[in-house]
Amino acid sequence: LQHYFIQSNLRMRLCFSMGVALVFVALMQLTLSRHHLEKDTFEVSYDDDWAGVKVVENEEGPPMLTKRGTTGQCTVSYPYAYSDGRYCCKYAYEKDSGKGKATCDGGPISQESRCCYSNKYKKCAYDYCNSKESDEGTKKILNDLTQNIEDKIKNLGSLASLKEFLKIGDNSLEIYQWEFVNKLVETRQDLSLDDEMVSWIFNNRTIMEKIMTSGDVDDDLYNEAIYIIAEIMRQDPAAKSGLKLDLAVAIGLTFSSEVPSLAYKTAIDGIARYHNFSRWADEGLFMEPFYTLNTWLMRYVVGSWATDEEMVWARDIIKAEWPDYNNPDKIDSVTHKMVKYTMYNDEGTSIQNKNFYYGLPVTLEVLHKYGAVCGGISKFGVAMGQSFGIPGLPVGQPGHCAFIWLKNGTYWKLGNNISGWTKSNTHLPVMYSWKRASPFFPIMHEAQQTPDTYQLSERMRILAKFVKPELRYELLEDATTVCPQNYDLYEDLKNVMSQHEVDENIVEKQMIPYLEDYYEANFEIEEDVAVGKAVTASGFQDRASYVNDGTGNGKAWWTTETEAWIEIDLGYPCTISSINIQWWAHCSSEDYDLLAEIDGSFVKVGSRDDEVRKSSFNAWGEIQGWEG
Repeated sequence: LQHYFIQSNLRMRLCFSMGVALVFVALMQLTLSRHHLEKDTFEVSYDDDWAGVKVVENEEGPPMLTKRGTTGQCTVSYPYAYSDGRYCCKYAYEKDSGKGKATCDGGPISQESRCCYSNKYKKCAYDYCNSKESDEGTKKILNDLTQNIEDKIKNLGSLASLKEFLKIGDNSLEIYQWEFVNKLVETRQDLSLDDEMVSWIFNNRTIMEKIMTSGDVDDDLYNEAIYIIAEIMRQDPAAKSGLKLDLAVAIGLTFSSEVPSLAYKTAIDGIARYHNFSRWADEGLFMEPFYTLNTWLMRYVVGSWATDEEMVWARDIIKAEWPDYNNPDKIDSVTHKMVKYTMYNDEGTSIQNKNFYYGLPVTLEVLHKYGAVCGGISKFGVAMGQSFGIPGLPVGQPGHCAFIWLKNGTYWKLGNNISGWTKSNTHLPVMYSWKRASPFFPIMHEAQQTPDTYQLSERMRILAKFVKPELRYELLEDATTVCPQNYDLYEDLKNVMSQHEVDENIVEKQMIPYLEDYYEANFEIEEDVAVGKAVTASGFQDRASYVNDGTGNGKAWWTTETEAWIEIDLGYPCTISSINIQWWAHCSSEDYDLLAEIDGSFVKVGSRDDEVRKSSFNAWGEIQGWEG
């Protein structure tokens, strides 16, 4: 009975796990049955992965059920083995299932773990996987660099001497090299310096500084980045200096992870993009700001989700049909001119339906022809700018997709905006500065405007990992005065606080006032001055407070009268930048006036004719503001 139970269980589990044909299962069971007739005993070796089971002959006795024999390592992109080696996770931590299970509680991932953070995993390419480890050569490079740096600073006991140490070129190079290789070892990647071009890049201070101070790399795939840069330089020696060096490094950092085509859902070839951008730059096809971009800014041009062919179309149509917008001040404005906001196509098909675009790839030309909602409009706006060498990227806002772009090469501006900077967030898979929300972009932009101080602050931050504990906080704190915009410094200060007796509020005391001043000066922070203020209505007074409760909970004020009014007492004089009204479903007023009390009298400041309505369902309407 015991043997029969094992056979039956094996048959059911194989059916569910493998989806094999019943004929195969029957043959498997017949094979097992034959051995049962021949042998008195039957040994089973298995875990819960029945999909990896096979029958093997055992020279010393009965057949055995074992895992298939191939064993290997997880990949660089998914380096962490879990679930008994069956799967490889992108991250070093489990997902927290919330069920209190030790194998799925958000802790460090291991072979015993049963879930992967963010569900980012792939099935092991072998029958059994171990976690990826950096090879011994890469670890030796890291150990040698660590020893060199420690030997050089062991007698440096003051902040001034450490800063002088960092001003020496060879020392600075070693600091960048150490941080580069340390990231590789931490993420189980390898570095081969047998490649002559890779070795040349690795020992070039200028290039390593660009690699390590031009923004984060998704999943820290720096080995992929350096290999891409090396291949570009092999194909084009001009990529070793000047604008084309910035272009090559920007391509390497950006394309270290897959950059998808929005229209075709396939990966864009980064090296082919380098050659096209290089040629377009030589031909003068970009707007002037492109030619002065640093590596960090250039990443948000070359990382476009539009294909290179779409970019050619974009430049051609602007020059032929919209020449007034062929300048770096207005390129974002053409977006709403070229792409209509629409929920339905000409046949009445909803944009939520995959047939809205008639099965066509959603290229820039298709968006221009058939229209889109906020996501398509914003991505169109980003791509139009990128086609002319203007950095940009989409950003998420509550229930909306906006975009930011570098206006005239000088400052970041929000386009297709509803909620403002403070409510703008990230948009996958774009790599954001310090892996933070989009308002940090202008802060990084300011840091990048003074590269010497930003780069010095980064070297100070890295060196702090080597110095004695009593100097670590002092070095990091001083770095915040060298470059107060470097957010990573404050993250490292928090770690220092957890290890040493440092005022737990020091980061907030230093960073938050700076950020508040920066936001106020650069973003003109706006608040909803109407929220919670006294409301009086001509009818249905019990519902009047819903118009400004700030909850977005779906509750609304309405009236059954043909004429009605509602009044909000702001309580004090305000400068109003805009009035935003959300209409219920398809209902709205098509004839109204907006009045404001100015100098003791009510005056008309707007009407329905002034409202810009951005959709037809649950639409938000916006009226420009006034001073009063």
